[in-house]
Amino acid sequence: MSATRAKAGPTNRKLAAVICLLALMTMGLAACRGFFGQAPIALLVIDAAGDQEVPITITFDISGSNDPDGTVATYEIDFGDGSTHTTGTDVTDVITHEYTENGDYTVLLTITDNDGRIGMINGLVNVGPVMITFAANRIADYDIYRMQGDGTDQGAVRNTTDDELFPDLVRRTRDKIAYATEDGLSWNIHTMTVTGGSLNQLTVQTMSNQIQPSWSSNGSSIVYASNAEDGTSDASWELFTMTATGGAQTKLTIQSPSWAIAPAYSPVNDDILFVSNKTATGGSSIWLWDDSLGAAIELKDDAGRDGDASPALAGVLGTVLNLPAGAGFSKPAWSPDGTKIAFSRERTLGGEIDIYVMDADGLNPESLEDYVDGLGVLNTGITTDDDEFCPYWLEDGSGICYVKEDGGGDYQIYKVTFATGVITQLTETGNNVSPTSKR
Repeated sequence: MSATRAKAGPTNRKLAAVICLLALMTMGLAACRGFFGQAPIALLVIDAAGDQEVPITITFDISGSNDPDGTVATYEIDFGDGSTHTTGTDVTDVITHEYTENGDYTVLLTITDNDGRIGMINGLVNVGPVMITFAANRIADYDIYRMQGDGTDQGAVRNTTDDELFPDLVRRTRDKIAYATEDGLSWNIHTMTVTGGSLNQLTVQTMSNQIQPSWSSNGSSIVYASNAEDGTSDASWELFTMTATGGAQTKLTIQSPSWAIAPAYSPVNDDILFVSNKTATGGSSIWLWDDSLGAAIELKDDAGRDGDASPALAGVLGTVLNLPAGAGFSKPAWSPDGTKIAFSRERTLGGEIDIYVMDADGLNPESLEDYVDGLGVLNTGITTDDDEFCPYWLEDGSGICYVKEDGGGDYQIYKVTFATGVITQLTETGNNVSPTSKR
């Protein structure tokens, strides 16, 4: 027995030694892996969807990030504007961030793997200022212009020997303009980029006019006013829709023998504001094409003109455009969130024209001055003895642009800033109308 035990002792000691050695090797390999292992790979794709102006929502794709010899444990994104996304663990997450100030932002993505190793990559986000697109006759006819929201950097986008009017920016991306232009026989709808490229004619009608295009909320459709069924009849103006490339042109409204003009797609759904004289107490009233009902309903009607009221300048343009008798060229405008509507109103026919704001359901109308006063800024002086018309909300929600006479007989674009009530004249040369920032 003692001999057997004597032999077993060395064997057990050898086995123990082997186990210890294996343990040490395992620990050593783990240590070596931690010391010599690969860091995770950080990949970042920045997508602005073609948009260039504040407020802008950027999508960040980090799904290509990986760890060659382990797993991604966490990630963090520093957006460069003082905010971060720190809760990420899955690189397939869809990450978006809104920038509300223009500028250049360096974005930093940090990936950490299960060994604690770090991979990093950065990218650049360029955010431009709010821009205003408008029509002006600074030479001999109306052309399409652009400027920054403070009135600087004004320049022509489209300048020809023909008239171009009613610019509207595609929503969200704001990288394309729809507008109406005449060719001597008729007006048709065209599109182009905000730099004047990629010209595309969408409607091809002769002896009739297609005007006032407005993009749908997702940019897939355009609504416009047309008298295509009878190029000589004031009673034939109706709203039509088509795809963003000009296809499937379809009549939407049936207001005849009354007329329908000045359409504006909602920024949040497929409802459409427009102006009509059907059942109007005064010259015109504001209507809504309710997409859920598939029908048009009157939204706002008072004495005088509501929605399209514009001054004597409209008489000249009205003749050129063959607008219905008594109709103007101003349009109602949605707020960026779709909860408010700004519109021009002539309380008594032939009287003063002012800008009003109401809820999206047509309730609680008040002058633009009273609306701004209600935001906490008093005595803004928006309502004057001059006519104010062609309202448009700035895309960043900071204020409203509108048009009024400058005292010298020309019409200029002005802006009221909600935070301060300050009124700023943005243009100085020629007649400037139809400002648009959206959308």
